[in-house]
Parts: sequence; structure tokens; C-alpha cells
Amino acid sequence: MYNSFFQRNDAMKRLVKFFSHKKTVDKTSKIDEHFIPVFGLDLEKYINKGDLSGVHHLIRYIWAIKVISDLSVSNVLDIACGAGYGSYLIAKEFPNISVKGCDYDHEAIQYARKEYSLPNLEYKIGDGVQWKETIGNRMFDCIISFDTIEHILHREILMQNFVEHLHKSGALLFSTPCAQVDTLLRPEWVHHKIEYSAASLYDFLKRYFNIILRPDDNTLPHRDIFVQLNENNNVSYYLKMNPLFCKEPIVIANPYMES
Repeated sequence: MYNSFFQRNDAMKRLVKFFSHKKTVDKTSKIDEHFIPVFGLDLEKYINKGDLSGVHHLIRYIWAIKVISDLSVSNVLDIACGAGYGSYLIAKEFPNISVKGCDYDHEAIQYARKEYSLPNLEYKIGDGVQWKETIGNRMFDCIISFDTIEHILHREILMQNFVEHLHKSGALLFSTPCAQVDTLLRPEWVHHKIEYSAASLYDFLKRYFNIILRPDDNTLPHRDIFVQLNENNNVSYYLKMNPLFCKEPIVIANPYMES
């Protein structure tokens, strides 16, 4: 369905460090800090325009569709779903899967409900840090967190909520800007609280998941989607600790947790 763009064979190719957001807002954005695909959901249009931000935002969900197709999944949570286009792509591809898109931005959720609705798709105002109060106690087979954690101040609470609301066999599909040699605690873009180095990000995530499949050691499932993009087009995706497939969530026995 989304493979036609791989047939293109542009002569020009350049490797670009991956940043999901820019300091300035162009016409492909935005509700608050959220991306809106104003050229539609056809990835090839963004490739033809050389729109790096658009390509990155859409190709991750194309990758997620491929990964989910390999899993036994009955429900998916897309946390920080923004304008809802990614939740919509997942729900459209898998009509028998229940998909929930959550974001703390009321305007983003309003927009998503208006523009991207499907019978198996629900949008909800929800905060990944205040999970139980805004999202609930439901367990998920798959959680998608694309370019979320860098916006969050209390990142350890978000990660704790991920592992506590994933089934033992569940998976986290994850991305965050990770092109820095050293972790940036004061990134240039105002909406980012942090931009990790690969080493710091790996160290952090391994505290919450036993297995992290990553592109730079060739363990990431369906890595070829990004490789073909990099080989055949004039936009690229920087494949270092981004994206990630995390499984075997680590939930510790905690005597202070409410039963």
C-alpha cells in the first residue's frame, strides 16, 4: 500500500542528521508543536518535495504498520498522537484492531476527531505522565511513542507508565531525536526538554525493557524501509537508536504501589 515510493531512483542522495522538529514552523506544521500532513498521507509527495520533516513523521507509521502486522495485537495506544494522522493510518490498515490516540493538547484532539475518524479509532485527551487519571488502567498489546519523550519533563514517570500498561508480551515502538554526540539538556528548539545521545538513551531505556531492537546493529524489524529510503531518495533517515522496537517490559515488585 505504501511501497510505491521505494521504486524511485533519484540520482541525488544526502545523509541528513535526524531532527524531528525545527526551530521555525513551516507550512507542514502545526497545532501547538504538532505536525500536520497538509499534503495528505501519501509519503511520496513529501519525498518529491524534499520535505524531511514530513517524510520522517509519515515513514515511522509506515514502519509501525509493518511491525504490527507481524505481532498478535488486539489493541494499540498511540501516545502523543498529535493531529491523529498516524493513529488513523494504523486503524485504517487494521480494522479489527482497537486503536486509541491520546494527546494532552485539546486542540490537537479536536482536530484529529474532525479529520481522521474511523469506527475502530478513539481519540482521547490524555497525559502520559498522569496516566491513570487521563488514560485509565487498560492494558495494551502495543504502545507507539514517536517523538514524545523529548517533550516530557518527568520522563521516568512516562516510562514507568509504559511498562505498567503493556502486556508482558507487548511492545513499545519508539523514536526520539538521537543524533547528538552528547546529550543536550537545553536543546535549541523550545518544545524539547532534552535530546539524547545514543549512549544515554540506550542506558535509560534498558532500565525499562529487557530487549531493545535497534537499526544500527541490524536487529530492528523491517529496517529495510528506512534503508531503501536512504538509498533511493534525496531525503534520509538517521538510523542510530531511532526508531526502536522495545519488548519484555520490566515491572519491579514495589511494596509501595497500590494494588
